Amino acid sequence: MSMRNFARVLLLGGSACSLMMAGAAFAQDAAPQAAEDGAEQRGVGDIVVTARKRQETSNNVGMSINAFTGDTLTQQGITSPEQLVKIVPGFNFTRSIYGSPIFTLRGIGFNETTLAASPTVSVYVDEVPLPYSAMTQGAALDVERVEVLKGPQGTLFGQNSTGGAINYIAAKPTKSLEGGFDLTVGRFDQIDTSAFVSGPLSDTLRARVAVRKEYGGDWQKSASRPGDTMGGTDRVQGRVLVDWDATDRLSLSLNVNGWQDKSDGQAGQFVGILSSRAPATLQAQPLTIGSPRIADWDEGADLYTDDSFWQTSLRADYEVTDDLTVTSISAYEEMRRDTYVDADGTPVQNFAARNVGSIKTFSQELRVAGKAGATVDWMIGGNYQHDSTNDAFSPHAQDSSFPFDIATAVGANKIDTYAVFGNVDWEVVPDVTLNGGLRYTWQNRDYVGCLYDSGAGDLSAAVAATSTRLSGTPTTIAPGACVTLDSVTFKPGIFADSLNEKNLSWKAGVNWQVDPRKLLYASVSKGYKNGLFITTGATFAAQLEPATQESVVAYEAGFKLGLLGRTLQLNGAGFYYDYKDKQIRGRVIDPTLGGLNRLINIPKSRIAGAELQLIWEPVQGLTFNGGATYVDSKIQGDFTNYTPLGTEKLMSGEAFPLTPKWQLSGDAQYDFPVSDSVNAFFGASATYQSSTNAALGEEPLFDVKAYTLVDLRFGVHGSDDGWRVTGFVRNLGNTYYWNNVAFNGPDAAMRYAGRPRTYGVTGSFRFR
Repeated sequence: MSMRNFARVLLLGGSACSLMMAGAAFAQDAAPQAAEDGAEQRGVGDIVVTARKRQETSNNVGMSINAFTGDTLTQQGITSPEQLVKIVPGFNFTRSIYGSPIFTLRGIGFNETTLAASPTVSVYVDEVPLPYSAMTQGAALDVERVEVLKGPQGTLFGQNSTGGAINYIAAKPTKSLEGGFDLTVGRFDQIDTSAFVSGPLSDTLRARVAVRKEYGGDWQKSASRPGDTMGGTDRVQGRVLVDWDATDRLSLSLNVNGWQDKSDGQAGQFVGILSSRAPATLQAQPLTIGSPRIADWDEGADLYTDDSFWQTSLRADYEVTDDLTVTSISAYEEMRRDTYVDADGTPVQNFAARNVGSIKTFSQELRVAGKAGATVDWMIGGNYQHDSTNDAFSPHAQDSSFPFDIATAVGANKIDTYAVFGNVDWEVVPDVTLNGGLRYTWQNRDYVGCLYDSGAGDLSAAVAATSTRLSGTPTTIAPGACVTLDSVTFKPGIFADSLNEKNLSWKAGVNWQVDPRKLLYASVSKGYKNGLFITTGATFAAQLEPATQESVVAYEAGFKLGLLGRTLQLNGAGFYYDYKDKQIRGRVIDPTLGGLNRLINIPKSRIAGAELQLIWEPVQGLTFNGGATYVDSKIQGDFTNYTPLGTEKLMSGEAFPLTPKWQLSGDAQYDFPVSDSVNAFFGASATYQSSTNAALGEEPLFDVKAYTLVDLRFGVHGSDDGWRVTGFVRNLGNTYYWNNVAFNGPDAAMRYAGRPRTYGVTGSFRFR
């Protein structure tokens, strides 16, 4: 769809997915009504948030924040963090080649497959961090709302981040018996069902139980073997919440949750050759492009996922006085990963990989919040986190330019992170507030890693010959041994190193509350993302050397305007990010194996951009929601590295990989009564993403084309919303699109296509 046609979609049928849910939420939760205390009525665009660790409406928060209710997420079909791309301006989701999600806000993301890689966009559930993106699959289960904060974070939330934070607030146990379920039946044998029950166990004890089960049949077809299919879904999630009012001033909240994923992996589409050394069998393969359903994989290969996660957390809030509260949040979580991925998109075993790993995390936060008179809100606290990660990556490359069939790369991290933080808001004169925050973090990271021969001796022999040539003395490496060569002696040995880093994050801003529904704000902040070691097939220890911490100084000014008698909400912001030492996967050239991966720092880069959001309810029941984001990213200075094709290139002036300049989204819905007890509704939404490139060097092979997706929904519901039936069509035009081109293997590039047109029906029921 052209930009002109998309504009027509915005005008006639759509505005932001990023805000559709806001419209529905506002109709239900924040529609204009008299406030009990006589305060001004809420209107379109207002929703209560806790982004600053206290309840306030979004129009009173001087930062870029998108907030949506759980009911609206459900009605929009948004059931995982990755689907927030439909409703949050400036938010991108990309699937890494090994399945881990990559979240990006305003161009700040981290395309890294190592299990221990901390993200640039942190995800929380009830302020408890999910410190690694692979853990986030179950975050959207049975939520009260979600809040997306943009820009560097750390003075308010438990982790440092350079891009932003996503905080899911779980639906809480209720004081009366409530329950409900949702059932979706759709194309490709999709069955997605969820249910919850909530209520009191005693006068002071309440509980809530929520579960979800997803099942789906195969949706992908083999290009080379008619009748061979894959792509099935098999996931389950669950959560138990218990709230206890121990005393009038002490409350405790226990959260136990987990998920399991036994789905098929997704097969890729072969799009081109990377190296002239690629075997003839690969070079003879046709490209598998043109249809979202056509892909290919090794004959007889079981592309599987067997991932699991569980977490338990305990929160305690003690009100020392009416103006002073102490909060403790303790959490423990474990994740295990076992996946097998075909990473070349062909029936030839050029490059497949098994990934086995585990993460264990303990975190403890303690903070005190209070007031100083009527004009100052303050908070001070500390945080400790211990992570233990083990990651094993086994490439299978029987028919490739690699001189081995199988190998195993192993990496293990022990990480201790300490932080102290504080934040203050001071109303210096009526309606003008200054805010500031500091966070001091120090992290100690110990790493051990190596590449091992499979036991066949083929890799050992090849690397031993390289060691002999470079060291000048004979080298023998036993089958099954570590083959990683020291970068100075060129002799094999296990790589061990430590990375100890400290940083000071900060934020300063000013807010002017023009009136209760109009806010002007400006801020400057600095955030960090700690350095790390990667897990990769390293023949030289230099490939395992860490990237150091990155930092962003963010300048932002914006407005939030409630207009036309609270029927129109207009939010906008301009921003400039000064980026130092951006972490990114680059390449080094190995004399034996050719181009290999290494994590590097880009010394200097920047992002400039702007956002605009609109929510409008011109008449009761009719809502228009729209969002647009412009992001101009650029590498600065004299930065040189290798493209995926092995060409050395000066990359100054290039945009960041996987960073489209334009994102547009739009949604319109009309909800109207057809009887005293039944309403009908219909709506349309559209999202547009401009073109980008998936790799350093901007090789045409790695182009990601612009695309537009259009969804429809329609149905009926009870006037009290106790029941709802929704029909939906997603990707109405059956658009063929992709958002990444991957090149983890030595010879082939491949991409994951987005889902084709899907359709189905969702039935929902609630009782109170």
